[in-house]
Amino acid sequence: MHVLLVDDHPEVRLSLGEFLEQLGHHSEHAGSGAEALAAARRRRPDLVLADLRMPGMGGLDLLQELEELDDPPPLALMTAFGDTQTAIEAMRLGAVDYLRKPVDVAELHRLVERLGAVSAPPSDGAAFLHEEADGLAVDDALARLVALADRLHQARDLPCLIEGETGTGKELFARRIHHGGKPGRAHGPFVALNCAAIAGNLFESELFGYASGAFTGANAGGAPGKLAAAAGGTLFLDEVGDLPGDQQAKLLRLLEERTWYPVGSNHLERLTARVVCATNVGLLERVRSGRFREDLYYRLKVGHLRLPPLRSRPASVPLLARLLMERIRRARGRGFQRLSPAAERRLTGHPWPGNVRELAHLLERAGLMYDAAVLDVSHLDELGIEPTAAAAAPTAIATPAAAVLTAPPALPADGFDLEAWQRAVIAAALELNDGSPVRTATYLRISRKVLYGLRKRFGLLRPDP
Repeated sequence: MHVLLVDDHPEVRLSLGEFLEQLGHHSEHAGSGAEALAAARRRRPDLVLADLRMPGMGGLDLLQELEELDDPPPLALMTAFGDTQTAIEAMRLGAVDYLRKPVDVAELHRLVERLGAVSAPPSDGAAFLHEEADGLAVDDALARLVALADRLHQARDLPCLIEGETGTGKELFARRIHHGGKPGRAHGPFVALNCAAIAGNLFESELFGYASGAFTGANAGGAPGKLAAAAGGTLFLDEVGDLPGDQQAKLLRLLEERTWYPVGSNHLERLTARVVCATNVGLLERVRSGRFREDLYYRLKVGHLRLPPLRSRPASVPLLARLLMERIRRARGRGFQRLSPAAERRLTGHPWPGNVRELAHLLERAGLMYDAAVLDVSHLDELGIEPTAAAAAPTAIATPAAAVLTAPPALPADGFDLEAWQRAVIAAALELNDGSPVRTATYLRISRKVLYGLRKRFGLLRPDP
Protein backbone atom coordinates (compact mmCIF):
# COMPACT_ATOMS: atom_id res chain seq x y z
CA MET A 1 0.00 0.00 0.00
CA HIS A 2 0.99 3.60 -0.58
CA VAL A 3 0.42 5.39 2.76
CA LEU A 4 0.57 9.17 3.11
CA LEU A 5 1.68 10.14 6.65
CA VAL A 6 0.64 13.65 7.71
CA ASP A 7 2.02 15.12 10.94
CA ASP A 8 3.80 18.35 11.84
CA HIS A 9 6.30 16.39 13.97
CA PRO A 10 8.99 14.81 11.74
CA GLU A 11 9.93 12.19 14.34
CA VAL A 12 6.37 10.82 14.32
CA ARG A 13 6.37 10.52 10.53
CA LEU A 14 9.82 8.92 10.56
CA SER A 15 9.01 6.25 13.13
CA LEU A 16 5.67 5.32 11.57
CA GLY A 17 7.20 5.34 8.10
CA GLU A 18 9.96 2.94 9.18
CA PHE A 19 7.37 0.58 10.65
CA LEU A 20 5.28 0.63 7.46
CA GLU A 21 8.36 0.01 5.33
CA GLN A 22 9.15 -3.05 7.47
CA LEU A 23 5.66 -4.36 6.69
CA GLY A 24 6.36 -3.97 2.97
CA HIS A 25 4.35 -0.78 2.40
CA HIS A 26 5.54 2.49 0.88
CA SER A 27 5.16 5.71 2.89
CA GLU A 28 5.10 9.32 1.74
CA HIS A 29 5.46 12.15 4.25
CA ALA A 30 3.76 15.54 4.54
CA GLY A 31 4.33 18.09 7.31
CA SER A 32 1.00 19.88 6.92
CA GLY A 33 -2.51 19.40 5.60
CA ALA A 34 -1.79 21.61 2.59
CA GLU A 35 1.26 19.51 1.65
CA ALA A 36 -0.80 16.34 2.03
CA LEU A 37 -3.58 17.66 -0.20
CA ALA A 38 -1.06 18.53 -2.92
CA ALA A 39 0.54 15.08 -2.60
CA ALA A 40 -2.83 13.33 -2.83
CA ARG A 41 -3.67 15.28 -5.99
CA ARG A 42 -0.39 14.18 -7.56
CA ARG A 43 -0.82 10.53 -6.65
CA ARG A 44 -3.81 8.97 -4.93
CA PRO A 45 -2.62 7.15 -1.77
CA ASP A 46 -4.23 3.94 -0.56
CA LEU A 47 -4.46 5.45 2.94
CA VAL A 48 -3.96 8.90 4.47
CA LEU A 49 -2.94 8.80 8.15
CA ALA A 50 -3.21 12.34 9.47
CA ASP A 51 -2.83 14.04 12.84
CA LEU A 52 -6.06 15.67 14.00
CA ARG A 53 -4.42 18.85 15.30
CA MET A 54 -1.88 20.60 13.09
CA PRO A 55 -1.13 24.28 12.40
CA GLY A 56 -3.19 25.59 9.52
CA MET A 57 -5.13 22.75 7.93
CA GLY A 58 -5.81 20.06 10.55
CA GLY A 59 -6.90 16.50 9.95
CA LEU A 60 -10.62 17.33 9.91
CA ASP A 61 -10.14 20.10 7.33
CA LEU A 62 -7.95 17.79 5.26
CA LEU A 63 -10.72 15.20 5.31
CA GLN A 64 -13.18 17.79 3.96
CA GLU A 65 -10.80 18.75 1.15
CA LEU A 66 -9.99 15.17 0.19
CA GLU A 67 -13.70 14.33 -0.05
CA GLU A 68 -13.96 16.87 -2.89
CA LEU A 69 -11.57 14.83 -5.07
CA ASP A 70 -13.04 12.61 -7.77
CA ASP A 71 -11.68 9.49 -6.08
CA PRO A 72 -11.09 10.44 -2.42
CA PRO A 73 -8.62 8.19 -0.58
CA PRO A 74 -9.53 6.68 2.82
CA LEU A 75 -8.33 8.79 5.75
CA ALA A 76 -7.64 7.71 9.32
CA LEU A 77 -6.86 10.13 12.13
CA MET A 78 -4.23 10.13 14.85
CA THR A 79 -5.59 11.80 17.96
CA ALA A 80 -4.82 12.40 21.61
CA PHE A 81 -7.12 10.81 24.17
CA GLY A 82 -8.99 14.05 24.85
CA ASP A 83 -9.89 14.41 21.16
CA THR A 84 -11.69 11.08 20.88
CA GLN A 85 -15.13 12.67 20.52
CA THR A 86 -13.87 14.83 17.65
CA ALA A 87 -12.36 11.74 16.03
CA ILE A 88 -15.71 9.95 16.26
CA GLU A 89 -17.34 12.94 14.58
CA ALA A 90 -14.68 12.67 11.85
CA MET A 91 -15.73 9.06 11.26
CA ARG A 92 -19.26 10.31 10.80
CA LEU A 93 -17.90 12.70 8.17
CA GLY A 94 -16.12 9.93 6.29
CA ALA A 95 -12.91 8.95 8.14
CA VAL A 96 -12.33 5.19 8.17
CA ASP A 97 -10.85 4.95 11.68
CA TYR A 98 -8.85 6.75 14.35
CA LEU A 99 -5.73 5.78 16.29
CA ARG A 100 -4.90 7.20 19.70
CA LYS A 101 -1.48 8.81 20.17
CA PRO A 102 1.09 7.58 20.88
CA VAL A 103 0.19 5.23 18.06
CA ASP A 104 0.17 1.53 18.91
CA VAL A 105 1.96 -0.10 15.96
CA ALA A 106 -0.16 -3.24 16.36
CA GLU A 107 -3.27 -1.10 15.79
CA LEU A 108 -1.62 0.51 12.76
CA HIS A 109 -0.74 -2.94 11.44
CA ARG A 110 -4.36 -4.06 11.76
CA LEU A 111 -5.58 -0.90 10.06
CA VAL A 112 -3.40 -1.25 6.95
CA GLU A 113 -4.09 -4.99 6.73
CA ARG A 114 -7.82 -4.35 6.99
CA LEU A 115 -7.85 -1.67 4.31
CA GLY A 116 -5.64 -3.81 2.11
CA ALA A 117 -8.13 -6.67 2.38
CA VAL A 118 -11.20 -4.50 1.74
CA SER A 119 -9.62 -2.80 -1.27
CA ALA A 120 -8.60 -6.12 -2.83
CA PRO A 121 -10.25 -7.06 -6.15
CA PRO A 122 -13.63 -8.75 -5.75
CA SER A 123 -13.59 -12.53 -5.63
CA ASP A 124 -15.84 -14.76 -7.66
CA GLY A 125 -18.12 -15.21 -4.63
CA ALA A 126 -21.22 -14.04 -6.49
CA ALA A 127 -20.61 -16.63 -9.21
CA PHE A 128 -20.16 -19.26 -6.51
CA LEU A 129 -23.53 -18.35 -5.03
CA HIS A 130 -25.22 -18.63 -8.40
CA GLU A 131 -23.66 -22.05 -8.93
CA GLU A 132 -24.73 -23.24 -5.48
CA ALA A 133 -28.17 -21.55 -5.78
CA ASP A 134 -28.18 -20.58 -2.12
CA GLY A 135 -30.56 -17.69 -2.63
CA LEU A 136 -28.38 -14.68 -1.89
CA ALA A 137 -27.09 -13.19 -5.14
CA VAL A 138 -30.07 -13.09 -7.47
CA ASP A 139 -29.48 -9.52 -8.66
CA ASP A 140 -26.57 -7.12 -9.12
CA ALA A 141 -27.17 -5.28 -5.84
CA LEU A 142 -26.96 -8.44 -3.75
CA ALA A 143 -24.10 -9.81 -5.84
CA ARG A 144 -22.09 -6.72 -4.86
CA LEU A 145 -22.94 -7.29 -1.20
CA VAL A 146 -21.85 -10.91 -1.47
CA ALA A 147 -18.55 -9.85 -3.01
CA LEU A 148 -18.07 -7.37 -0.14
CA ALA A 149 -18.83 -10.11 2.39
CA ASP A 150 -16.14 -12.25 0.77
CA ARG A 151 -13.62 -9.41 1.10
CA LEU A 152 -14.60 -8.82 4.72
CA HIS A 153 -13.89 -12.50 5.35
CA GLN A 154 -10.20 -11.74 4.78
CA ALA A 155 -10.10 -9.08 7.54
CA ARG A 156 -10.46 -11.14 10.72
CA ASP A 157 -9.82 -8.21 13.09
CA LEU A 158 -12.51 -6.09 11.48
CA PRO A 159 -15.86 -5.97 13.34
CA CYS A 160 -18.82 -6.10 10.98
CA LEU A 161 -22.34 -4.70 11.18
CA ILE A 162 -25.18 -6.09 9.05
CA GLU A 163 -28.31 -3.93 8.99
CA GLY A 164 -31.57 -5.02 7.43
CA GLU A 165 -35.23 -5.67 8.11
CA THR A 166 -36.45 -8.99 9.50
CA GLY A 167 -36.25 -11.70 6.88
CA THR A 168 -33.65 -10.09 4.61
CA GLY A 169 -31.02 -12.76 5.30
CA LYS A 170 -28.70 -11.18 7.87
CA GLU A 171 -27.52 -14.49 9.30
CA LEU A 172 -26.93 -15.85 5.79
CA PHE A 173 -24.60 -12.93 5.12
CA ALA A 174 -22.95 -13.39 8.52
CA ARG A 175 -22.21 -16.98 7.54
CA ARG A 176 -20.95 -15.74 4.18
CA ILE A 177 -18.47 -13.48 5.98
CA HIS A 178 -17.48 -16.48 8.11
CA HIS A 179 -16.95 -18.89 5.21
CA GLY A 180 -15.74 -16.43 2.62
CA GLY A 181 -17.45 -18.24 -0.24
CA LYS A 182 -15.90 -21.63 0.51
CA PRO A 183 -18.27 -23.50 2.86
CA GLY A 184 -16.45 -26.78 2.28
CA ARG A 185 -13.37 -25.53 4.11
CA ALA A 186 -12.92 -25.32 7.89
CA HIS A 187 -13.07 -21.74 9.19
CA GLY A 188 -13.54 -22.41 12.89
CA PRO A 189 -16.89 -22.50 14.68
CA PHE A 190 -19.80 -20.17 13.91
CA VAL A 191 -21.45 -19.27 17.24
CA ALA A 192 -24.65 -17.20 17.33
CA LEU A 193 -26.04 -15.24 20.28
CA ASN A 194 -29.35 -13.37 20.17
CA CYS A 195 -28.92 -10.23 22.29
CA ALA A 196 -32.69 -9.69 22.51
CA ALA A 197 -33.35 -13.16 23.92
CA ILE A 198 -31.10 -12.84 26.99
CA ALA A 199 -31.78 -10.74 30.09
CA GLY A 200 -29.31 -7.89 30.47
CA ASN A 201 -27.93 -9.20 33.77
CA LEU A 202 -27.16 -12.58 32.15
CA PHE A 203 -25.64 -11.31 28.92
CA GLU A 204 -22.16 -10.72 30.37
CA SER A 205 -21.77 -14.25 31.74
CA GLU A 206 -23.25 -15.70 28.55
CA LEU A 207 -20.77 -13.80 26.38
CA PHE A 208 -17.63 -13.81 28.52
CA GLY A 209 -18.22 -16.95 30.61
CA TYR A 210 -17.62 -17.07 34.35
CA ALA A 211 -15.30 -18.59 36.93
CA SER A 212 -16.25 -20.96 39.72
CA GLY A 213 -18.22 -19.16 42.45
CA ALA A 214 -18.58 -15.98 40.39
CA PHE A 215 -22.19 -15.52 41.54
CA THR A 216 -24.95 -17.34 43.40
CA GLY A 217 -26.12 -20.33 41.41
CA ALA A 218 -23.00 -20.52 39.24
CA ASN A 219 -21.76 -23.94 38.18
CA ALA A 220 -19.10 -25.29 40.51
CA GLY A 221 -16.49 -25.45 37.77
CA GLY A 222 -17.48 -22.23 36.04
CA ALA A 223 -18.57 -22.11 32.39
CA PRO A 224 -17.00 -20.89 29.15
CA GLY A 225 -18.84 -18.17 27.30
CA LYS A 226 -19.70 -17.71 23.66
CA LEU A 227 -16.38 -15.94 23.03
CA ALA A 228 -14.44 -18.99 24.11
CA ALA A 229 -16.72 -21.25 22.07
CA ALA A 230 -16.15 -19.10 18.96
CA ALA A 231 -12.33 -19.06 19.30
CA GLY A 232 -10.73 -19.13 15.86
CA GLY A 233 -14.11 -18.68 14.16
CA THR A 234 -16.95 -16.19 14.18
CA LEU A 235 -19.18 -14.82 16.95
CA PHE A 236 -22.51 -13.63 15.54
CA LEU A 237 -24.36 -11.18 17.82
CA ASP A 238 -27.90 -10.86 16.48
CA GLU A 239 -30.14 -7.91 17.42
CA VAL A 240 -27.20 -5.98 18.86
CA GLY A 241 -29.38 -2.86 18.99
CA ASP A 242 -31.17 -4.36 22.02
CA LEU A 243 -28.05 -4.50 24.18
CA PRO A 244 -28.33 -2.50 27.44
CA GLY A 245 -26.04 0.50 27.76
CA ASP A 246 -23.60 -1.06 30.23
CA GLN A 247 -23.20 -4.11 28.01
CA GLN A 248 -22.60 -1.87 25.00
CA ALA A 249 -19.63 -0.38 26.85
CA LYS A 250 -18.20 -3.84 27.52
CA LEU A 251 -18.64 -4.88 23.89
CA LEU A 252 -16.82 -1.72 22.78
CA ARG A 253 -13.91 -2.45 25.13
CA LEU A 254 -13.75 -6.01 23.80
CA LEU A 255 -13.52 -4.77 20.21
CA GLU A 256 -10.94 -2.09 20.97
CA GLU A 257 -8.66 -4.07 23.29
CA ARG A 258 -9.39 -7.55 21.85
CA THR A 259 -9.15 -9.03 25.36
CA TRP A 260 -11.64 -9.91 28.09
CA TYR A 261 -11.94 -11.33 31.60
CA PRO A 262 -14.49 -14.06 32.40
CA VAL A 263 -16.90 -12.92 35.12
CA GLY A 264 -15.27 -13.41 38.53
CA SER A 265 -11.84 -14.22 37.05
CA ASN A 266 -8.57 -12.29 36.85
CA HIS A 267 -7.26 -14.41 33.95
CA LEU A 268 -7.02 -12.29 30.79
CA GLU A 269 -8.32 -13.98 27.63
CA ARG A 270 -7.51 -12.88 24.08
CA LEU A 271 -10.09 -12.45 21.33
CA THR A 272 -9.37 -14.75 18.40
CA ALA A 273 -12.89 -14.78 16.93
CA ARG A 274 -14.29 -12.51 14.26
CA VAL A 275 -17.23 -10.46 15.62
CA VAL A 276 -20.21 -9.93 13.30
CA CYS A 277 -23.25 -8.02 14.60
CA ALA A 278 -26.70 -7.66 13.07
CA THR A 279 -29.74 -5.50 13.74
CA ASN A 280 -33.20 -4.98 12.28
CA VAL A 281 -33.62 -1.56 13.92
CA GLY A 282 -32.21 1.77 12.81
CA LEU A 283 -29.05 2.08 14.92
CA LEU A 284 -28.33 5.60 13.73
CA GLU A 285 -31.69 6.75 15.05
CA ARG A 286 -30.96 5.02 18.36
CA VAL A 287 -27.63 6.82 18.51
CA ARG A 288 -29.40 10.14 18.03
CA SER A 289 -31.91 9.35 20.75
CA GLY A 290 -29.17 8.24 23.17
CA ARG A 291 -30.18 4.57 23.26
CA PHE A 292 -27.05 3.26 21.52
CA ARG A 293 -23.45 4.33 22.02
CA GLU A 294 -22.14 6.48 19.20
CA ASP A 295 -18.56 5.21 19.54
CA LEU A 296 -19.71 1.58 19.41
CA TYR A 297 -21.88 2.29 16.36
CA TYR A 298 -18.98 3.70 14.37
CA ARG A 299 -16.62 0.97 15.59
CA LEU A 300 -19.03 -1.70 14.33
CA LYS A 301 -19.80 0.11 11.12
CA VAL A 302 -16.24 -0.02 9.74
CA GLY A 303 -17.24 -3.29 8.07
CA HIS A 304 -20.81 -2.53 7.04
CA LEU A 305 -23.48 -4.23 4.95
CA ARG A 306 -26.99 -2.84 4.57
CA LEU A 307 -29.39 -5.42 3.13
CA PRO A 308 -32.19 -3.93 1.02
CA PRO A 309 -35.79 -5.01 1.68
CA LEU A 310 -37.43 -7.19 -0.93
CA ARG A 311 -39.98 -4.49 -1.81
CA SER A 312 -37.13 -2.22 -3.00
CA ARG A 313 -36.08 -4.77 -5.66
CA PRO A 314 -39.32 -6.22 -7.06
CA ALA A 315 -37.54 -7.58 -10.15
CA SER A 316 -35.78 -10.07 -7.86
CA VAL A 317 -39.02 -11.61 -6.57
CA PRO A 318 -39.69 -13.94 -9.55
CA LEU A 319 -36.03 -15.00 -9.58
CA LEU A 320 -36.11 -15.83 -5.88
CA ALA A 321 -39.46 -17.59 -6.23
CA ARG A 322 -38.17 -19.87 -9.00
CA LEU A 323 -35.02 -20.63 -7.04
CA LEU A 324 -37.00 -21.46 -3.89
CA MET A 325 -39.47 -23.59 -5.80
CA GLU A 326 -36.59 -25.56 -7.28
CA ARG A 327 -35.14 -26.10 -3.81
CA ILE A 328 -38.51 -27.27 -2.44
CA ARG A 329 -39.00 -29.59 -5.42
CA ARG A 330 -35.58 -31.19 -4.88
CA ALA A 331 -36.25 -31.64 -1.17
CA ARG A 332 -39.77 -33.12 -1.53
CA GLY A 333 -39.53 -34.83 -4.89
CA ARG A 334 -42.50 -32.83 -6.21
CA GLY A 335 -43.77 -29.28 -6.38
CA PHE A 336 -44.32 -26.30 -8.65
CA GLN A 337 -42.07 -26.05 -11.69
CA ARG A 338 -42.89 -22.53 -12.83
CA LEU A 339 -44.97 -19.39 -12.25
CA SER A 340 -47.84 -18.29 -14.44
CA PRO A 341 -47.44 -14.75 -15.83
CA ALA A 342 -50.34 -13.55 -13.66
CA ALA A 343 -48.82 -15.11 -10.52
CA GLU A 344 -45.48 -13.52 -11.32
CA ARG A 345 -47.14 -10.10 -11.53
CA ARG A 346 -49.01 -10.75 -8.27
CA LEU A 347 -45.84 -11.75 -6.42
CA THR A 348 -43.92 -8.79 -7.84
CA GLY A 349 -46.56 -6.33 -6.65
CA HIS A 350 -46.81 -7.71 -3.10
CA PRO A 351 -45.04 -5.52 -0.48
CA TRP A 352 -43.43 -8.50 1.37
CA PRO A 353 -43.16 -7.05 4.88
CA GLY A 354 -41.46 -10.30 5.96
CA ASN A 355 -39.03 -10.10 3.03
CA VAL A 356 -37.38 -13.27 1.69
CA ARG A 357 -38.44 -15.31 4.73
CA GLU A 358 -42.10 -14.52 4.05
CA LEU A 359 -41.74 -15.52 0.39
CA ALA A 360 -40.02 -18.79 1.35
CA HIS A 361 -42.74 -19.67 3.88
CA LEU A 362 -45.46 -18.88 1.35
CA LEU A 363 -43.95 -21.22 -1.24
CA GLU A 364 -43.45 -23.93 1.40
CA ARG A 365 -47.17 -23.75 2.27
CA ALA A 366 -48.14 -23.75 -1.39
CA GLY A 367 -46.00 -26.82 -2.05
CA LEU A 368 -47.73 -28.69 0.79
CA MET A 369 -51.27 -27.67 -0.14
CA TYR A 370 -51.28 -28.07 -3.92
CA ASP A 371 -50.02 -30.71 -6.33
CA ALA A 372 -49.61 -28.77 -9.57
CA ALA A 373 -46.85 -27.91 -12.02
CA VAL A 374 -47.75 -24.21 -12.38
CA LEU A 375 -48.28 -21.78 -9.50
CA ASP A 376 -51.21 -19.56 -10.50
CA VAL A 377 -53.12 -16.63 -8.99
CA SER A 378 -55.88 -18.98 -7.82
CA HIS A 379 -53.36 -20.57 -5.45
CA LEU A 380 -52.20 -17.15 -4.28
CA ASP A 381 -55.80 -16.05 -3.67
CA GLU A 382 -56.35 -18.99 -1.34
CA LEU A 383 -53.03 -18.30 0.40
CA GLY A 384 -54.07 -14.70 1.10
CA ILE A 385 -51.78 -12.91 -1.39
CA GLU A 386 -54.28 -10.42 -2.76
CA PRO A 387 -53.63 -7.99 -5.60
CA THR A 388 -52.33 -4.62 -4.48
CA ALA A 389 -53.55 -1.31 -5.87
CA ALA A 390 -50.20 -0.78 -7.56
CA ALA A 391 -50.29 -4.22 -9.15
CA ALA A 392 -53.90 -3.87 -10.31
CA ALA A 393 -53.44 -0.42 -11.82
CA PRO A 394 -52.01 0.05 -15.33
CA THR A 395 -48.27 0.56 -15.47
CA ALA A 396 -47.42 4.26 -15.33
CA ILE A 397 -44.30 6.07 -16.41
CA ALA A 398 -42.19 6.81 -13.34
CA THR A 399 -41.79 10.50 -12.56
CA PRO A 400 -38.32 11.54 -11.42
CA ALA A 401 -38.20 12.77 -7.83
CA ALA A 402 -36.58 16.00 -8.95
CA ALA A 403 -39.55 16.77 -11.20
CA VAL A 404 -42.00 16.24 -8.34
CA LEU A 405 -40.09 18.51 -5.99
CA THR A 406 -39.90 21.33 -8.51
CA ALA A 407 -43.70 21.58 -8.62
CA PRO A 408 -45.05 24.55 -6.62
CA PRO A 409 -45.99 23.25 -3.14
CA ALA A 410 -49.23 24.15 -1.39
CA LEU A 411 -48.05 26.78 1.09
CA PRO A 412 -49.96 27.70 4.28
CA ALA A 413 -51.52 31.15 4.35
CA ASP A 414 -50.09 32.06 7.77
CA GLY A 415 -46.42 31.66 6.83
CA PHE A 416 -43.87 28.90 6.26
CA ASP A 417 -40.77 28.02 8.34
CA LEU A 418 -38.19 27.52 5.58
CA GLU A 419 -35.33 26.94 8.06
CA ALA A 420 -37.19 24.07 9.75
CA TRP A 421 -38.10 22.59 6.38
CA GLN A 422 -34.47 22.71 5.18
CA ARG A 423 -33.26 21.11 8.39
CA ALA A 424 -35.85 18.35 8.09
CA VAL A 425 -34.80 17.64 4.49
CA ILE A 426 -31.09 17.43 5.41
CA ALA A 427 -31.84 15.21 8.42
CA ALA A 428 -34.07 12.92 6.34
CA ALA A 429 -31.45 12.66 3.59
CA LEU A 430 -28.77 11.76 6.14
CA GLU A 431 -31.03 9.09 7.64
CA LEU A 432 -31.82 7.69 4.18
CA ASN A 433 -28.10 7.46 3.39
CA ASP A 434 -27.13 6.01 6.79
CA GLY A 435 -25.36 9.20 7.88
CA SER A 436 -22.81 9.05 5.03
CA PRO A 437 -21.85 12.62 4.04
CA VAL A 438 -20.56 11.47 0.65
CA ARG A 439 -23.72 9.59 -0.32
CA THR A 440 -25.96 12.31 1.16
CA ALA A 441 -24.22 15.05 -0.84
CA THR A 442 -24.57 12.98 -4.01
CA TYR A 443 -28.24 12.30 -3.24
CA LEU A 444 -28.97 16.00 -2.68
CA ARG A 445 -26.84 16.99 -5.71
CA ILE A 446 -24.74 19.42 -3.72
CA SER A 447 -21.04 19.51 -2.93
CA ARG A 448 -19.59 17.86 0.14
CA LYS A 449 -18.51 21.26 1.43
CA VAL A 450 -22.00 22.77 1.08
CA LEU A 451 -23.49 19.81 2.95
CA TYR A 452 -20.98 20.24 5.78
CA GLY A 453 -21.96 23.92 6.06
CA LEU A 454 -25.66 23.07 6.18
CA ARG A 455 -25.15 20.39 8.83
CA LYS A 456 -23.14 22.83 10.92
CA ARG A 457 -25.80 25.50 10.47
CA PHE A 458 -28.66 23.23 11.50
CA GLY A 459 -26.85 21.50 14.36
CA LEU A 460 -26.64 18.12 12.59
CA LEU A 461 -22.92 17.51 13.10
CA ARG A 462 -23.60 15.81 16.44
CA PRO A 463 -26.42 13.56 17.62
CA ASP A 464 -29.56 15.36 18.68
CA PRO A 465 -30.09 15.24 22.50
